[in-house]
Amino acid sequence: MSDNVSKIDKIADPTTMGIASFAVGLFVLAFMVAGMIPADAVGIIIPLAIAVSVVHFFAGAFGYVKGELYTALAFNIYGMFWLFFGLLNFGIVMGWFAPDAASMGILYLAWTIFTLIVFIATLRTATAVILCIGTLLAVFGLLTLSMFLASPALGIFAGYIGIFTSLCAFYICAAGIINTMYDRTLLPMGSAWLK
Repeated sequence: MSDNVSKIDKIADPTTMGIASFAVGLFVLAFMVAGMIPADAVGIIIPLAIAVSVVHFFAGAFGYVKGELYTALAFNIYGMFWLFFGLLNFGIVMGWFAPDAASMGILYLAWTIFTLIVFIATLRTATAVILCIGTLLAVFGLLTLSMFLASPALGIFAGYIGIFTSLCAFYICAAGIINTMYDRTLLPMGSAWLK
């Protein structure tokens, strides 16, 4: 038993790996949603989204191995989002289907609800993570409203907030790897908002 525990302890932090893929994927996607990359650049987004989903599933799996429910759940479920998003856009490009705004609104609403749950749990982590998930909640909320209200402007605003979210994720990734490699806190993550 103790041998198994020591092997599990030697597994690298899966959160840093997962958050790195999230940062890269969201950074590119948010620029597209904000209209700063042409919409026909979806050819870049499709393989990127699928690659992010694969890394997320690995991070989530190692979260389960380490007994970290938050890591496991968040990365596996958001991995599902990235995989779905890549396949959805592939189907749209191939002309297999064209989802309507109401269906997309319901989809984004489901992700908004899940992100709200994750956000509440996140309040017990660190300020950097709280800001990252809090702004992600705003992104999904704005995307939901943009679909239900037929407001492209809200979707564009969601893209700009998504860029900030990705920068928060890059910071968390940097803190994870730099603090580990230097064996001290060079990039603070901040404290929890709730005990």
